[in-house]
Amino acid sequence: MVYSVIKVNFTMNQKYIIDNFCINTDKPMMNCDGKCYLATKLKEEQERQENTPALTFNQDFGVYISNTTLSYQHPSNFTELIAHESFYKNEFGQTISTEIDHPPKA
Repeated sequence: MVYSVIKVNFTMNQKYIIDNFCINTDKPMMNCDGKCYLATKLKEEQERQENTPALTFNQDFGVYISNTTLSYQHPSNFTELIAHESFYKNEFGQTISTEIDHPPKA
């Protein structure tokens, strides 16, 4: 896990962590509030990341090359496409006024 995910999880579940996982509940003066659990989880994550080998990059691209050729068949007559009546019509084109409105006279 990532450190930020651990911290968000801790913040969202802090009450539950205090009640079930905090080892300092018998010492209220420490004001631990589950931070002991958070520190433990962060340390575990750091150790896990240190022990995880670095990601290696596979340089064999030959496996991923496709032999399929892509083709596109365009319509032979573009005027048919232009003349095609669309479902979406411009119904508002005739309602536009071409006159200039003048302010009312005082």
